[in-house]
Amino acid sequence: MKIHLLLLFVTLSLSSNGQKRIDVRFPMEGHFREAIISIPSQVAPTGGYPLVFMLHGTAQNGQEFYENSGWKELGESENFITVFPTALEWCYTDDGMEENNRRWVCAGVTDHPCSGVPQDYVNDINFLKKLIQIISDSISVNSSMIFASGFSNGSQMIHKLAIDAGDVFAACAGSGAFLARGDSTTPLKRIPVWMMEGTLDEKIIKDPFTSIPYGEDSSIIYLKNHINRMLGCQGLTQDFKKTETAITKTYDFSQDQPGENSQLYRFTIAKGMYHVYPNGNNYPFEAAKIFWEFFKNSVLVDANPIAPSKTSFSFDVFPNPLKGPLHIRLNKSASHLNWTLKDAFGKTLTFGEAHQTKELIIEHTESLQGICILVILTEYGRFAQKIQMLPK
Repeated sequence: MKIHLLLLFVTLSLSSNGQKRIDVRFPMEGHFREAIISIPSQVAPTGGYPLVFMLHGTAQNGQEFYENSGWKELGESENFITVFPTALEWCYTDDGMEENNRRWVCAGVTDHPCSGVPQDYVNDINFLKKLIQIISDSISVNSSMIFASGFSNGSQMIHKLAIDAGDVFAACAGSGAFLARGDSTTPLKRIPVWMMEGTLDEKIIKDPFTSIPYGEDSSIIYLKNHINRMLGCQGLTQDFKKTETAITKTYDFSQDQPGENSQLYRFTIAKGMYHVYPNGNNYPFEAAKIFWEFFKNSVLVDANPIAPSKTSFSFDVFPNPLKGPLHIRLNKSASHLNWTLKDAFGKTLTFGEAHQTKELIIEHTESLQGICILVILTEYGRFAQKIQMLPK
C-alpha cells in the first residue's frame, strides 16, 4: 500500500482477523503529527469506505481509543475505516492552575491560555483534513460519509468540527464535553450533532450539586447554557421530542428558528454515568454502536447545502478582518442575490438584495465586533463565509 505524501513515515501491521493497522507520522506546522488508521479486511463498498475519526480527551492519545473505544472492531464488522489521531501538548489553565497536557486546539485550549509568551497554536482541523487526504490518496473513500466522534476535550473538538468543517464531516457525536464558548458561531455548513453526558460527570457538575439532576427534564435545565449555545449555532428553537430508556433520556431539537435552515442537535443524559466514553464495560451500552447508526442515518438528510458541488461560483470578502464597509466581489455575475449578515449566535444583523451584479458593498458595519457570518443566496446556491469584525 503506497501513501502519496512526502516525508510520511508509515508502520503497517495486520491483525488476526485481517484488519490492517497503519501508524502514520509526518511533519506539519513545525510538529510531527501521529495517527493510527485501521482498515477493514473486506474490500471497499460501492462508493468507497466511510471514515470515522475518534478524538481522545485531555492527556490521552490515539492508542488508548484504538484499544478501548470499540470503533475499530465495529469498523471491521460494518466495513468502514477508523482513524485515531493524537493531539499535541499545550499549556492551558484549569480552575486557575496552569497545566501541560495533550489537548485538541479548540476554544477549550485557546480560551484559557497560560501566562508568558503566547503559544503558536496549530490548526488541528487542517491536521484531520490532511489525514483524510493521506487515506484518500491510496484507498477508495466515500467523501459523503466522513464522521467524527470524541471524548471530553475530543468532544469539544468535534463540536468545533461541526462549526468549522461541515464541508468535510457529515455528522459528529461526542461524550463528556459541550461546545466551548469561544468556538460558538454560526456554522459555515450545519451538520447533525449528538452530545452525550452522564449524571455523575465530575467535569461538568458544579457546587452545591453532587450529580446532574435527572428527574423530569431537570438535566436540560441544569445544562441549559451549554445546550442553548449549541441550539443557537444550529439555528434551532428550544422545542424538543424526548425518548427514554431505563437509564437514558434523549432530547431531539429539530425545530427551525424563523428564517433558519437548521440541523438536528441531539442530547442524551445517561443516569449514573461518570466522565467516560461508554464502551459496554465502563457503562452498559457502547457509544460507537449507537453513534454509528446516527452517522448512517445522517447522510440521508442534507437540508443545508452551502453550494452545489458542480458550480464554479465563488466570492471574495475584503478587507477581512475589517473596519468599516464590507466589500464583496463575485467571480461571476448573479442575476439576483440575497445577502444576510449574522452574528456568532445566528441573529440577523442586517440584510439586503442586489440584481445583475458582480460587486457589492455593505455599509454601516462600523459598530459590529467579533465573528460574523455573511450568507449569500444566488441562483448558483447558498454560500457562507466567516468574517472577523474589528472594533472601531
